[in-house]
Amino acid sequence: MTADATPSYLFVDEDPLQLSALRRLLRDVPGTKRSATSAEEALRMAEEEPPSVVIAAYILPGMDGLSLIAALRSRTPGVLCGLHTTQLPGRDIIPPGITILLKPCPPERLRAFLLSGSGNAPK
Repeated sequence: MTADATPSYLFVDEDPLQLSALRRLLRDVPGTKRSATSAEEALRMAEEEPPSVVIAAYILPGMDGLSLIAALRSRTPGVLCGLHTTQLPGRDIIPPGITILLKPCPPERLRAFLLSGSGNAPK
């Protein structure tokens, strides 16, 4: 993503309340924010507009968050990926380059993660 490009964020969680909380918490972070309640919906959205940053829940209907992230990375190399979860998956199944964001994740950590992939990180 170029420095002039508007970042695009995709939040994926089966719980609409989690998605709403993420949007509220991050409303002042610059960029386009979209949300999906399933991996299938997220893949459709990413096809229409590839995200620069994805935060996906680990447990999703039909496909787990790691499988979703793998599919998104195959379509959009370089996408920054975070796994939002209440339980840490086994270390041996987490591919390199995925940031684990344990729920509840401190707001400052979420913001720092998003900004690190947006080109708007503090210098």
